[in-house]
Amino acid sequence: MHRLPPFLSGANRWVLPLADCSADALAELLLEGSSASSDSLASVLSADPPLLLWTVCLADRRDGLRPESVEDVAGWLTDHALDVLRWDFKQTDTLDESETSDTELYADRVAKSLQVADLAAHLAAEAGHAASKSAHLLGLLHYANKTGEPRGLSPRKASPQDKPGGSQVEDAVRLAVAVIAGEASLPDTVAFDLNACRRCAAEGRRRWLATTTGLGGRLPLLAAKLARLAELEDRFRQTLEAEKLEAMAEFAAGAGHEINNPLTVIAGRAQLFLRDETDPERRRALSLINSQAMRVHEMIADMMLFARPPEPEMEQIDLQELLGRLVEEVSPRAALQETTLRVTGRHGPIQLDADPVQLTVALQAMVNNSLEAIGRGGRIDIDIDRSERGVEIRVTDDGPGMTLEERSHVFDPYYSARQAGRGLGLGLSKAWRIITNHGGRINVESEPGRGAVFTIMLNDTRRANPTATFPPSASTSPPFFMTY
Repeated sequence: MHRLPPFLSGANRWVLPLADCSADALAELLLEGSSASSDSLASVLSADPPLLLWTVCLADRRDGLRPESVEDVAGWLTDHALDVLRWDFKQTDTLDESETSDTELYADRVAKSLQVADLAAHLAAEAGHAASKSAHLLGLLHYANKTGEPRGLSPRKASPQDKPGGSQVEDAVRLAVAVIAGEASLPDTVAFDLNACRRCAAEGRRRWLATTTGLGGRLPLLAAKLARLAELEDRFRQTLEAEKLEAMAEFAAGAGHEINNPLTVIAGRAQLFLRDETDPERRRALSLINSQAMRVHEMIADMMLFARPPEPEMEQIDLQELLGRLVEEVSPRAALQETTLRVTGRHGPIQLDADPVQLTVALQAMVNNSLEAIGRGGRIDIDIDRSERGVEIRVTDDGPGMTLEERSHVFDPYYSARQAGRGLGLGLSKAWRIITNHGGRINVESEPGRGAVFTIMLNDTRRANPTATFPPSASTSPPFFMTY
């Protein structure tokens, strides 16, 4: 029997057990990565209520997830396994003597949860498949800890209206708990084999306790090495991207200076000839030469701004207020394109130090990029939040998305193979330059047909210390199950 990464709250440390078979499954999940099947993980979570509880609490704390089924929880864990499976190597990943002595009690709770879940799912089935799935999830999460008292480790309470089937789901779970506890009997109209349910739960208890010798025994070490590998790959990619754009900036600065000299001569001669020219056709030709020379000059100016932008003039700004002005400015264009533009995430002031003019230019370039990608219709969300790394701004669109090749060049100036309407010109390049000059980073996530998410990460030196992972509790006993 192993332990899951602990929850920390102040001086308290709560530990949940991890079955050997579940540890093997998590090790396989880490190795398979994005190709892993969340369906098989859902089966693992359904057989291991402590792991399910741990995942639900963590998903709620990190992302505010309100799952309606075990499959929802499995999908979240599949996507975030590498981020959340982190062990403290100051302690072993196996249960100590005091925790091992409670294993049988834990196993009894597993068996009860499995029974409650099966019966609750059956009772809620008349309200539909979704209601049955929701009742199964709530049944698995019913018990709070080894003493039966719900403590500290609970995600937000869900009202009956929050779940498919409404109060029927909660009534089904409540009746299932009473029946399994021997405090009530099933109505005569309900056809359910309680003895078969108990036999299945007993077999589930046996499997939960079973000792295996699979890869799960090395799960903490595997998770740490894979996380380190992902960190190094991400750092290498960022460094490579930064060096590439820096090289482009050097070229732009030198080429811009050299091109501007002959360009000035061309434009000056065209204007000189135009002053004395009377033939309409020749005047149009000279005007065209002059206008195109000025167009090239503007392009060179943009390139030189990308290459050598002015230093940011930092001041304290309210990010919410800045985004409000930006949305007000861009909204008319979005309305013409029948595109919904909104700011989501945290409400209230978010103070940080930045150059308001340059940051507005960067954000406007990213929003314009999304508008160009969408074309007509669609949605753009600007989400802001604080994280352990500072302030995060995410610009999400439901446009056509990008291939891996296009993503690797998305910040390149005038990338010729970039799809029409996705970051043409220097907009995203200038955004990248401005954000990096602020000491921040821009990441992009996108797949063809699934839109794009641009994430800006800015350091916030005035951010308060992160709050504890969970609310403090007077009890230090490790919670086991929860009352949902």
